[in-house]
Amino acid sequence: MVRWDNVIGLAVLVALWFAQSVQAQTNAFPSGVVSGDVTDQAAILWCRTAEPQTVRLEVATEESFAAPQFSTFLTTSADQNLVARQDVTGLSPGTGYFFRFAIQPGGPASPTGRFRTAPAAATAQPFRFVFSGDSDARAQPFVVMGFAANEQPDFWVWLGDIIYADVPARGLGVAKELEDYRAKYRQNLGDPYIQAISRAAPVWTGWDDHEVINDYDGGDPEPYVAAGQIETGYRAFFENLPIRAQNVEGDRYRVYRSFRYGALAEFFILDERQYRSADAGRLGAFGFGSLDPYGYFLPSYSPDFIRILRDPSRTLLGHEQLEWLKHGLATSTAQYKFIINPLPMTSLLIFPEDRWDGYDAERYDLLRGLDLLGVSGVIVLTTDSHANTFNPDVTYYLRTALKATFSNGFAIPEFVAGPIGTATAGSVLREAARNLLGADQNPLAGLVAGLLGDFAEWRVSLANGLKFLDSNKYAYLLVDVTSDGVTLTHRGVETGATESNAIIRDLYITRLNAAGRAR
Repeated sequence: MVRWDNVIGLAVLVALWFAQSVQAQTNAFPSGVVSGDVTDQAAILWCRTAEPQTVRLEVATEESFAAPQFSTFLTTSADQNLVARQDVTGLSPGTGYFFRFAIQPGGPASPTGRFRTAPAAATAQPFRFVFSGDSDARAQPFVVMGFAANEQPDFWVWLGDIIYADVPARGLGVAKELEDYRAKYRQNLGDPYIQAISRAAPVWTGWDDHEVINDYDGGDPEPYVAAGQIETGYRAFFENLPIRAQNVEGDRYRVYRSFRYGALAEFFILDERQYRSADAGRLGAFGFGSLDPYGYFLPSYSPDFIRILRDPSRTLLGHEQLEWLKHGLATSTAQYKFIINPLPMTSLLIFPEDRWDGYDAERYDLLRGLDLLGVSGVIVLTTDSHANTFNPDVTYYLRTALKATFSNGFAIPEFVAGPIGTATAGSVLREAARNLLGADQNPLAGLVAGLLGDFAEWRVSLANGLKFLDSNKYAYLLVDVTSDGVTLTHRGVETGATESNAIIRDLYITRLNAAGRAR
């Protein structure tokens, strides 16, 4: 006869053991485990311990780790931010792997992470990935990334503003010293949903401005941004993320790089901070205005300011990165070429200094160069603007507003996604309108402020020929790639959603054909 009291007692003991085991993992490995920069034969595997330790890293093709394919011992130290990192090479293409770390001797093991290597360059294997960015700790927990983890992506791209170093959040102030920056990364890497997607799939990372300070110009730094602070922000980024050092002499912190994903895709991750010229707003002749080609939004910027925007001597990418990108796109044999782009090429019409709008000549140089070379299959993926958009052709605005020359039929689509969690573009725009109109004291002014926000979004959409714009969701882009075409799904949750009531919804679905053009 079954003694149910014994069965229940055993179940309670098992549950207690499991809870203690999970707590031991969390205490010993507070940032979880992360894999990154995974190619067809190599992967960077990363963890951070709670105190200096020796850890054993194991990599296996089965979750039991019965026969590890790779094993090594690593040591963490305070001067290296308690990080253990290993570039594991000699892996097989298109293969799923599991990995874990364990405190030595006899200590707890980390959670188990998984990654899949890229297919061999000649293999046209379908795949999917998740794309987003802009993760402000004030918006934690990052609930939307829990849904992203459940998409079973082959990898994900965390593009820029991975931390908001210059914003106080949840007990941490503005980062200025190395330990401040490290604490900001610990804060975001400790988020349970970031840990969930990091366990589920490898990440490719790139930076924007908030890894150092808002809107900084790395090639010609603002007087109030110390060179040492920029260096500190870069060091913290490389410590805390599984990024493979490029080992380029004289360019220690190069993050622009490319990776191949079988025969179908090649990805070009850009750096639009480190090498850029001073933004146009620092060069005078600013004034308040608009780049609206029809003049219905706001008065136009002054001619002097427009000349600065179009000055060909100014650069967003730097000469070397620009030539690297052109050459890489022109010579790539991949069916699709994804530009992983931190700042929108789509014009937002106002405050253009910090985006591609502010480096107009270089934007045209890049796009016209691809046009003349006959490069096809280019798809631009962008973060930064805290909104979700689909622009079927980033040359549309240049043709209509700037009368720029492009070949008939040439078009490059841009998809903007995010944020993971921060003030959305829509909320900022409408709050600015409310403040301008004094809406807190006048309910009618609040209604007008909302209408102004709607009008501004309509003007941006019209000027660029946008097919979709949603400016008020926490979101990501889910991308499914096959030889027949690419399906890109903006998916998001309401900004006020909590862990208990968040619902993920499709915001917009775009299908591109085998040439990367909208169907």
